[in-house]
Amino acid sequence: MGKGDADVAAHPLEVPGIGRLLWMFFMQPIRLHHRLRACGIDPGASAWRLWRRHEHRHQATRAYLARAAVILLFITPLVGAASALAVTSLGIEIDPFRVTVGVAAGVAAGVAAGVTLNVAMGVAVGVAAGVAVGVAAGVTLNVAMGVAVGVAAGVAAGVAAGVTLGVAGGVTLGVAAGVALGVAEGMAGGVAFGVAEGVAFIASFTRIIFWPLEGVFQSGIYILQRISGRVTLQLSPVLFHDLSYLPYPFLASHIIDSAARAPALVRRVLDVCPLVPGQRRSGAYALRVLQTRELDEAGRARDFAGVASLQGQWLPGSEAADPPLLALRDVARYIRAAQSAAQPYHRLTHLQRAQRDLEALQNRLVTERSEWSRLFPAVIDTWRHALRAMGREAQAAAAGSVPNPFRAGEPLEPGHGKELFRGRDEIVRTIENLLADPQQSVSIALLGARRCGKTSLLKMLPGMLPDTLCVLFDIQDNPIDSPKGFFTALAKRAAEQARKDGGQVPALPNAARFEAASQWLRDLDESRIGRRVLLCLDEFERLEDLWPGDRRELLQLMGLLRGTIQHRRNVRLLVSGAAPFHELGPLWNDHFVNARMVRVGHLDEATAIELLTGPIPEFPKTAIPREVAREVFLRTGGQPYLLQLYGSLLVTRLNDQRRSGSVLDDVDVVEADVLEQAAYYLRHTVTDAPEPIRDVLKALACGEEPTIDASTRRWLAHRGLINAHEQLAIPVLGTWIREEFDVRKVL
Repeated sequence: MGKGDADVAAHPLEVPGIGRLLWMFFMQPIRLHHRLRACGIDPGASAWRLWRRHEHRHQATRAYLARAAVILLFITPLVGAASALAVTSLGIEIDPFRVTVGVAAGVAAGVAAGVTLNVAMGVAVGVAAGVAVGVAAGVTLNVAMGVAVGVAAGVAAGVAAGVTLGVAGGVTLGVAAGVALGVAEGMAGGVAFGVAEGVAFIASFTRIIFWPLEGVFQSGIYILQRISGRVTLQLSPVLFHDLSYLPYPFLASHIIDSAARAPALVRRVLDVCPLVPGQRRSGAYALRVLQTRELDEAGRARDFAGVASLQGQWLPGSEAADPPLLALRDVARYIRAAQSAAQPYHRLTHLQRAQRDLEALQNRLVTERSEWSRLFPAVIDTWRHALRAMGREAQAAAAGSVPNPFRAGEPLEPGHGKELFRGRDEIVRTIENLLADPQQSVSIALLGARRCGKTSLLKMLPGMLPDTLCVLFDIQDNPIDSPKGFFTALAKRAAEQARKDGGQVPALPNAARFEAASQWLRDLDESRIGRRVLLCLDEFERLEDLWPGDRRELLQLMGLLRGTIQHRRNVRLLVSGAAPFHELGPLWNDHFVNARMVRVGHLDEATAIELLTGPIPEFPKTAIPREVAREVFLRTGGQPYLLQLYGSLLVTRLNDQRRSGSVLDDVDVVEADVLEQAAYYLRHTVTDAPEPIRDVLKALACGEEPTIDASTRRWLAHRGLINAHEQLAIPVLGTWIREEFDVRKVL
């Protein structure tokens, strides 16, 4: 947090006193801007606008206007007089009366600028123009012309400074004043005054005259720190002066040298540097060096937890990170997954992906000319050594064992588990066909029972639909504590996915929540990102229960989604969940009137057997023979999660017993572990059902033939719980029901 920000946090509702306000007007206008906003004052407002809108009735605004007036009317003449004395001390003859008249004219121009442009600019122009015009007039002009030119140049300064904010304002002012004087007194006098007043205004308004002193001081305190070992960074001019347009010598080195001993102070300086034009590059370079050091230390310690989320002492978080940091974050995530993997095969797979991504990052940096390309090679080398060591350890652990690629209970992703994604090609083709026609405004409802692979499919879509920007938004995994939070999180996910794909999406406008969301969707639809946009809302049916606002706000949201479906051509909507719309009530039926249902069911027998017998090319053919795979299919009905669980437990049993192939008896043995590890899924499959349907499930588990009405049949079929013969589609679920509810199977 910068000094100005710290002041705001400490005094959020206080306007600075006259002395502090003058200092901030002149030396810290950027921090003053944030301070005024915290006080509820519009920093860009003119005095006239504040008065016209009756904002002067606000206590903070009254104090601000009163103190600005005191500075303009009483303190500025004192500053002008002091400046004149300083000029006199240099041996330059000056007329005090001319100075007084010139300063008064400049003050009048400042008041005019404050009334018509904005208050802060009026004070800045009043001080700068009053001093510059007054001193220049006292040196070069007579009294009458000093008044005339003071007024003309003061107004010119206000307009020029309001538009250009800096050196350009001084130059414009000098030219304007020169022309004004040239008309009144002749070209020679006009040029003389223009040069004198222009130089004076530049020095006064931009404070450029302070830089040599500040540069020498910055160099001195850095050298003192290096010699004495005592931290002196707290004395750096960057903490006190916002308008420094030239870089301070040794500032970046000073920041880096202080990081280990005074991290809080360094963070404060790093927060201030982006506010100061001349020090932005020094601050950015110092921060990158500190981030590089932190990344290198993480690699040496094999501590990748913070890097996986880009959270640390100097790391910026994922939202503010540069592309090389995001790439290294993804590498760290694979390493973290390897460290937490129980199976040696999974560990090796994660490490191999991390190694590939690390090499890709290095190759990309070779072609870049950036500070990262100079700083990152050492980090990459450290991480490469760590990966090689971890790979050797994983290979030693996997030696002589059957690789276990099965992944039970976690969604498959393109980076790991892609080889296990089977049997969904037809679904992807259906989605692609629905998106292909830009004239069709159609939404997609991806429906399937819990743990049937919907989230895996959504995660795989970006790689399977390369011409579509697929934005996955999990309702349960994102903050929706308010409508604004919902839209902010959705826009954030879209920006993250676009950045991964090397693109950019429009930002969420800073407007009222629903108006901002509507505008963002419109901008997204009209943006030229070269691809369609598919917004995928996972677990959509939980939105109504999790929504924090009132019913009216939820209806507004649904109306906005319906408008997107009907009127957007490049932005499409996909919702994913277990329950069809007719079970969710009119809220969903009314707003998704033209949604196309795409069902995700169980895997067929051929796909299931292929998955179990050959999940990866290096999987031994004898590990799970076809007869064992078929028995697993019969017990699971092709339910994807249970297939993966059986496969994983069978391979684990082989490795524990140092065998190379399983037999039918192994299926019976591992089933006890299946019932234990899948208990959460099995329990919720039953308990989430209405009471009459639970009774039907119990009867089916016992081998009975209950009477099933049409609505119950649809409910069970939509969730893959019964087959075409109205028998239990997942026999192992029947086993769990019998054991859990202590019911006997009919012989």
